[in-house]
Amino acid sequence: MKNIYINNPKDEYDTRWFLLKGGISDAICHDNFESFRKELWHLLVLITSRVFIDGRERDEQRLTKTLDKVILMVKGSHYFLHHKKRLIFGNDRIDIKWYRNPYRSLKKYRPKDDPKLNHHLAHFEERITQLTRKESRNFTLAFENFFSEMDISSWLNLLDDWKSCVRQGDSLPEYGADCAPLTTYEKVLSLYEACILSYHWANNTYPPPNRHLIEYYLQIEQGRYQYTNPFEMLNSCFFEIKHGKLREIIKEIYQKNNTEQKDIIKNANEVRHVLRDLIQIGWLLLQTDYFPENWVKPNSFSFLQSPIPEEEMNSWHPKSLSYKERINLRKTLSKLYYNFNVLKEIHMLDACIISYLEGKGVDCNNENFKSRDRLLKILDVLTLVSLDLIQRRTKLEGIDYPPISDVEKETKEQK
Repeated sequence: MKNIYINNPKDEYDTRWFLLKGGISDAICHDNFESFRKELWHLLVLITSRVFIDGRERDEQRLTKTLDKVILMVKGSHYFLHHKKRLIFGNDRIDIKWYRNPYRSLKKYRPKDDPKLNHHLAHFEERITQLTRKESRNFTLAFENFFSEMDISSWLNLLDDWKSCVRQGDSLPEYGADCAPLTTYEKVLSLYEACILSYHWANNTYPPPNRHLIEYYLQIEQGRYQYTNPFEMLNSCFFEIKHGKLREIIKEIYQKNNTEQKDIIKNANEVRHVLRDLIQIGWLLLQTDYFPENWVKPNSFSFLQSPIPEEEMNSWHPKSLSYKERINLRKTLSKLYYNFNVLKEIHMLDACIISYLEGKGVDCNNENFKSRDRLLKILDVLTLVSLDLIQRRTKLEGIDYPPISDVEKETKEQK
């Protein structure tokens, strides 16, 4: 009999689904994580205590169906691992390296809802609870860990014993099938979560990191917002308007009385978008613990996007930052955004730009001038970050490398 799994897919674009035909898609297509967790817990209670909740016959049908899904996942994940290696198949979404974010907000300055913001790299709206950070970045590691202590034959034999307990009305202690059913329960839950990630990967629906920050916290539609990568945003931010002119524009907008307007703002809408981007970039840089490798390489940064003219780079110093603020940009950003409402700040900026264009000048209050000083500091910090990336690219002559040398030091993995 011909084994269709030994043959390569005819179409290279079918490779993703070809690798999941072992059962993953069939196992998870009618459930979500929470409903599967409840079914699995119901199964565990029954086979460890023989407590029938909905009647024996109905429970037997329901739980046998749950076990069949688990068996499909085990077979499918093992099949994926075997054929992925045989086909020498890789993809930047699952095989790419991840580096610590060098600008992650200091713990002292993180908001109370920070765990909601981080979301294990913010791939999905739902939090990943069963997998480690490495496993959530690369679901194949979760598959490998699942089979690290027990091979596929052992897993299938164990699940057959669980099915026998359900059909015969026995309990696991009597049957002597599984001495650690809670451990099995946790491992199967982790496998299910990894299968969800594999399904999104195969279906080309892996959202970029920071997606939910853009859509849910900044309330900007993905189609309107060009980037979720703060470094890419920074790269394009200074293309049209350089640092010196942006500084003049900010000081001009935040004046008490500007009846004699300078001809400095040629395009008010463009200025508004650049200043909004600066506020958002600084905030995004602080939010997640890790960035994918292709985000933090300096190759995409060039003197065309430099905020400072090339001839001034060696002598330039930020005017709004003290020496201490310059040498620790991470702490400076963390303090600037501490108890900071990004949307409120953007609305205040819009109001000031409108007042300026109407020739009224900004209101003489502390809030507006605090906003001006904060925006000038953010501009200086992001200018230094951009210059750092450009200089590293120049030194490395185009070699891919993270922008900060210590980002390769991985912290201890936490669940």
